[in-house]
Amino acid sequence: MRLEMIGLNHLTSSLAIRDRAAIGPERLEGVVHRCKRDDRVEGVVVLSTCNRVELYLSPKVHASEEQLRGLLEDVCNLDGEEVAGAYVLRDEAAARHLFRVASGLESQMIGEVQILGQVKDAYQAALDTKSSCGFLNGLFLRAIECGKLVRARTGISRGAVSVAYAAIDLARRTFGRLAGRNILLIGAGDTVRLAARYIVDDGGAACRVSNRTMEHARAVAGMVQGKVIGFPPCEKDLAWADIVVSATSGPDLVITRDLAERALAGRKAPILVLDLAVPRDVHPCAGAFPNVHLRSVDDFEEMVQANLLARRSEAERAERIVDHQVREMVTWYQENRIAPTIRQLQAVLEEIRSAELANNARRFRAEDREQVDKFSKALIRRVGGLIIANMKKASLTQNDLSLALAVARAFALDEDDQGVHETLETLEHELSH
Repeated sequence: MRLEMIGLNHLTSSLAIRDRAAIGPERLEGVVHRCKRDDRVEGVVVLSTCNRVELYLSPKVHASEEQLRGLLEDVCNLDGEEVAGAYVLRDEAAARHLFRVASGLESQMIGEVQILGQVKDAYQAALDTKSSCGFLNGLFLRAIECGKLVRARTGISRGAVSVAYAAIDLARRTFGRLAGRNILLIGAGDTVRLAARYIVDDGGAACRVSNRTMEHARAVAGMVQGKVIGFPPCEKDLAWADIVVSATSGPDLVITRDLAERALAGRKAPILVLDLAVPRDVHPCAGAFPNVHLRSVDDFEEMVQANLLARRSEAERAERIVDHQVREMVTWYQENRIAPTIRQLQAVLEEIRSAELANNARRFRAEDREQVDKFSKALIRRVGGLIIANMKKASLTQNDLSLALAVARAFALDEDDQGVHETLETLEHELSH
């Protein structure tokens, strides 16, 4: 199969490493260009979220693990030790991993609702940058469909489990009900919007919203009946807040050391600062001040474990759906890889049939020609059908493409036909995997 992936996630790497490895929109085009600089790579999709950075590649010939780690080291600005723990998966194992990611089975919060949208966004970004390819298109569309099926047929996402939900739940456990609290929301992406919904569900609170784009800030403020403020928030805004939820997608700190020292150093009332961004939004020094409780995305392990226990039966059902969807994807792939040979065979057989019919037309009476045409088509279908059935059987049950390669060579009418050369090259690459 033409698939390999390498990645880091919350299980393999610290938040600090994931901070630097994160591939935001501003870096995506350069990363894609670097990946496709290798002529062996036909397509690439980059999935970068709070908890993971993963490169999905469709190669003509598989790279070594060392080459893949070197690529990740290069595009993510990491060193050899930092990528040593990266996971490398190929072919069906890589496809299964992607399907599990889309289904929420690989998330820190199992069943989280955001990841499916993030997989969709990663695929759309690959389309926008023209970095995907036919195989990756089919793979990601099927992974997205698998994620939808898991959520429709199981309760794995019931209760809106997400990092945002965990953060707001921690705020509830710290302060009790959120009604009457002052909440500062920084950012306007999916995480902050989910947090806003949970705040509304809890009875509402006094909210201020800070975001680079005012239009987006106004949209979030409308959800919570809040007030739009400038970006970044000022010292007075931080002093006003009881709870801060920050999840921007920018590469720079929003609450810098200087701002934290001015706004938080002498604080008397407790404040809970929830930094849900990767790279982080809040300078770590904020957590050292009295009455300031700073939490990051790595601080939810206890809730993760409770979530795993509560959702184990649903996860098992989800795994069965993933297994079925992966098997269907593998079947699709094994059938699709001999499709060019099938088209070539059918075209050549039809060309031979039509030519012979034309050359021998004078041998038949005019009133018989229609029946001869039908008979010749039926004969070609039977002959072609037998060859195609045996090619499919070899590909599907034995993972054997030698017959398809022999047919492509045997039915090449023109040695210089570019389409035949491409078919042969594709099959030879498949045989090398």
